[in-house]
Amino acid sequence: MLPRCYCVPVSALNAQAELLARLADVPLTRSGATALHWQCGETLRQLIQELHYPPGVPLPPENDMAKALGVSRPTLRQAMKRLSAEGVVHSQRGVGAFALRTGITRGVGLSSLHRDLLSSGRSPSTKVLLIETLAAQSPITEELNLEPGRKLFHVKRVRYADGQPLVMIYTYLALPDDAHLTREQLEKDGLYNLLHQVCGVELVGGQQRVSVRQATASEATHLGIEAAAPVMVAHRVAFDTQGRGVEYAHIVYPEGVELQSDLRGTSLRAGTLLA
Repeated sequence: MLPRCYCVPVSALNAQAELLARLADVPLTRSGATALHWQCGETLRQLIQELHYPPGVPLPPENDMAKALGVSRPTLRQAMKRLSAEGVVHSQRGVGAFALRTGITRGVGLSSLHRDLLSSGRSPSTKVLLIETLAAQSPITEELNLEPGRKLFHVKRVRYADGQPLVMIYTYLALPDDAHLTREQLEKDGLYNLLHQVCGVELVGGQQRVSVRQATASEATHLGIEAAAPVMVAHRVAFDTQGRGVEYAHIVYPEGVELQSDLRGTSLRAGTLLA
């Protein structure tokens, strides 16, 4: 809610009223497989673009938008959280949420490192260090919107280019109950292709953030780098076509690897390994 001292101009009220009216006209599918929060987020994204919603005007309060859409406030808040992570909106405490027309206005595409290496003429290979099934806990449950205790498929891998270690990946997957991946499959093909071909899962969007830290002893050994050497870590969460959280991953890149991202996906370049 806006603070009492915040005065909203008439033009802003008109923009808010128009958005609420359009939201109220949107029929949400409640019996299908697509999550309500995903439908709400995509509806807001589309209307912000169609209405050229003024970037300096706060969006209507969450309560009002939830009421217009006919959903609960937690559902609307979940949609807003995803749009904020994707650069469509941003929130300012005490004032409200604002549209970012100049930000990223679509989900981040996902590309396969296995396919990228093949396309660049390199020879990819994979060594699986660990495969196990475990119960989902925080923060995975929050970021993928999973019930605590949900069964996850956990795999730790090292990816190679022409026999040289390139990245180390810790992946947690919320797979369909009847889906299973083997060590042999994971060492032969790319994960995203296996998810599609074997599990019937297609990842279409997500978020990624990058940080820097020191390598663990295990990472240093498997990546062939010095102990405590600096590494770049990409933390990724990805969702399927129905808006369900599927992948939670930490991708560890040693020094000398450049991560290049655009709206279509992610690719790798390494001056010493892929030149």
